Amino acid sequence: MGMTQKQQDKAKQRFYEDIDNVDGNDLEYASKKGRKKVDSLDGDPPGALEKLWDDIKTMIQLIWDYRNGNYKAVPWKIIAAVVAAVIYFVSPIDFIPDFIPGLGYIDDALVIKLALDMAGEDLASYKEWKKTL
Repeated sequence: MGMTQKQQDKAKQRFYEDIDNVDGNDLEYASKKGRKKVDSLDGDPPGALEKLWDDIKTMIQLIWDYRNGNYKAVPWKIIAAVVAAVIYFVSPIDFIPDFIPGLGYIDDALVIKLALDMAGEDLASYKEWKKTL
């Protein structure tokens, strides 16, 4: 069993609305809570997120570096999309609660994928930048 079309539409709508509301406080929240959640799940990422796991970690690192002023070569709209996706991922309140075995992270995966579709080129540039350090 997966997400219904209605659940998918609601998750997408929330994600796109959240992008427009991201501010500086959300950068800190997403970077700290994102790191904490990834650390807690890193040995065994949820199945729905397994293929996206490295990208999720890269998104959180990007937010961290952007927030700290280390990397600013990314448009605000892309940062806002990445932040909105990470906040959705760490939030206990979403359309399919994370604690439901086998299903809990399906909506998170959808939102992360939407952000990756928007931020793909910028994440690739960020990864190249990280290699130069």
